[in-house]
Amino acid sequence: MTIKEGWSGRYFETSRSETFMSDPLGRTITTTDNSWFTLLTQNTAPIHFDYHYASQTEFGKPLVNSCLTLALVTGPERD
Repeated sequence: MTIKEGWSGRYFETSRSETFMSDPLGRTITTTDNSWFTLLTQNTAPIHFDYHYASQTEFGKPLVNSCLTLALVTGPERD
């Protein structure tokens, strides 16, 4: 069995503000992803799916459900 080094030494406390880490597997969150996740989690906040309501806010468009963002960021580790 081979042992991978992984995240050795990459801690928040030791990082600098100029640090940039890229991920070769990008992910674009679509309107459909946001709608499905909002329905799945039964989130009734209109800011996530009601275009008319969201257009009247400071953002001007629907926001991505923050739980979806967290789910993608903390998702399963890839090999």
